[in-house]
Amino acid sequence: AIDRWEAAGRGLPETVDDLDAEDRLVTGMLLRTPVRAGRNSAAILQSAFDRLRRDPSITVASPATQVDRLFGIVASLEAVFIALGIGILVSGAISVTLVLWNSMELRRRQIAVLRVLGCTRGRVLGLVLTESAMIGVVGAVLGVGFAFAGARVAAEVLASRTGVVILPTIDADSSILIVAGTVVLAAFAGVAPAVRAYRTPVAEHLRPLD
Repeated sequence: AIDRWEAAGRGLPETVDDLDAEDRLVTGMLLRTPVRAGRNSAAILQSAFDRLRRDPSITVASPATQVDRLFGIVASLEAVFIALGIGILVSGAISVTLVLWNSMELRRRQIAVLRVLGCTRGRVLGLVLTESAMIGVVGAVLGVGFAFAGARVAAEVLASRTGVVILPTIDADSSILIVAGTVVLAAFAGVAPAVRAYRTPVAEHLRPLD
């Protein structure tokens, strides 16, 4: 009734006398039955449901059943989002590998100069892996920040449109695990470019430029 009044631009009713005949109709009822100790529902509940369902104008539903169905839907969506997140992480790791691999081709002369100045092959390998890991750190921190900001915006939109209030929070343990996993994945993505830099021949890339 209140939704119809707000849609029509009318003020909210203050007393029962302000309600129309249509507003006085019963649209829903919550029924609670006594149960025995150790049971979730009364034995008579199912038979009562069966009798009520014979009336086509009445819709009967168990709150516990509906909540279980809702959790089942949410669990399925959560699995989809997790799979999507894993796919994004893998594609990001591949992108890091390709970018560093191509950059090693352009930086071979610089690597050769570092080798001449006393930088060992192991140090070159470590530099590339560190660069890859730092890319993972920056990406993970920005990802967590954008995720929290997006959740706040989505919660505000949901509250304004449906009235459902959700308070998004960040779990510290999960965030640390995500950041650590992203850094490890990024470092692993830099192994191939690091090996390429490790194998850079010094004499070949220190020739005078034309």
